[in-house]
Amino acid sequence: MFRRPCIKRSLSLFLALCLAALLSSCTLATPTSSRPATPGDSPASAPVGLQVPVCHLAQCTNFNPVKGTRPFIDTSKNIHSVLVFDYRVKDPTAIANNYDFVWGARQDHMDAYRTANPNIVLSYYMTIHRDDGAFDQSNIGTLAYWQQVHPDWILYKCDQKTPALEYSDKNIPFDITNPAVVQWQIENYVQPASEAGYDALAVDNIDMENIFGACGHFDKQGHWVQLYTGNNNDVHWQTDMANWVVHMQTVVHSLPHPLLLIGNFSTGVVTVHAPTSQTVLAHVDGVLNESSFTHFGNHTLVGSDWLHLVQYIDAVQAMGKPFFIVNQVQKKLAPADTEWIYASYLMCNQRLASINISGYKAYGYSNEFPELKANIGSAKSDMYESQNAYWRDFTGGEVVLNPNNIDTQITTSGSATYVDPYGNKLDHSFTLPAYSARILLRS
Repeated sequence: MFRRPCIKRSLSLFLALCLAALLSSCTLATPTSSRPATPGDSPASAPVGLQVPVCHLAQCTNFNPVKGTRPFIDTSKNIHSVLVFDYRVKDPTAIANNYDFVWGARQDHMDAYRTANPNIVLSYYMTIHRDDGAFDQSNIGTLAYWQQVHPDWILYKCDQKTPALEYSDKNIPFDITNPAVVQWQIENYVQPASEAGYDALAVDNIDMENIFGACGHFDKQGHWVQLYTGNNNDVHWQTDMANWVVHMQTVVHSLPHPLLLIGNFSTGVVTVHAPTSQTVLAHVDGVLNESSFTHFGNHTLVGSDWLHLVQYIDAVQAMGKPFFIVNQVQKKLAPADTEWIYASYLMCNQRLASINISGYKAYGYSNEFPELKANIGSAKSDMYESQNAYWRDFTGGEVVLNPNNIDTQITTSGSATYVDPYGNKLDHSFTLPAYSARILLRS
């Protein structure tokens, strides 16, 4: 995830046991060129029941883990949105009340947001290990510049020549095991963000997978220092990522104006229950997931993959941490597409989840969909299985979702009548196609 449009991108014992049970069966994905663009033809694995209750505990309804930080609001009623960057927003006052959190808010928008919505949480964007330039993210250094001023900071591939750049980004990657690099990040980004009045640090690219083949750096004498194998799955890379998060959370929490640490966290080939993943989850104050129910815009997440993501989102919220569900899309969305995404959100919102739908690598817009105005109310229970689909009961209706590869026949109970978010009246009995969902609003 990237700012510029031209580039891209205290648990109780009970809760601890629930989290361990959920995460033990859960993996997340990071995009690589070898991943398929569409689901496979084989039948989806049969979903299994959720193992964690709806979170009604205090830490899920009054998120405020650090004294002096702004709490996230209770998102249990209706659908709550997160704005991912705002560089294309012309009037922040007009859209401030549509969002609870802005990932990467422009400094010149902050006063307008605060005036219109005093409860909104605003974050400053930085990457975990790359040069983001000055505080306003201008004056990004070239390779030649960094080779001149700090040649020992640059992280190279194993050929010892090529910087381990991410995607097509030209921002130079740094060795975050170097204390001087971390201190530079604190002085250049973290402390100014605190002094500017931000509520949180939005840290991008906390990746457990060494996606771009980082290998090592040269010391001040010009000798090669190898840190990693260059392979995707490298425990040393994972450990360094986790150690940075642990240290940085301590730093941001101890500032005179403390900040929260919200991480765009991805595990890739590493499981969520791996020790390094667990360390990251324990030391971020919230998680943003850029894959979510559309798998980076490549395909709809279905079957057991869909269920595992729901369980993961539930588990993070059970830790008292907000979860931001970002769904990228690469096509014009039909109502069935957005209804699937928002229904998936409603299945796993446990009072601390917010959602975003954006074009692929096209962040910064305030997007509106009819589902956002749906008065579905608050969940009355957790998700459950019935009629070969998943259901969740709300005070203002029902949500039913079919993550499997076969159609199922649905019949609603009672005499209530329903409409969909677009105002269309729904029959009491209908076919729910494979990989589809309906949001049923009492009329």
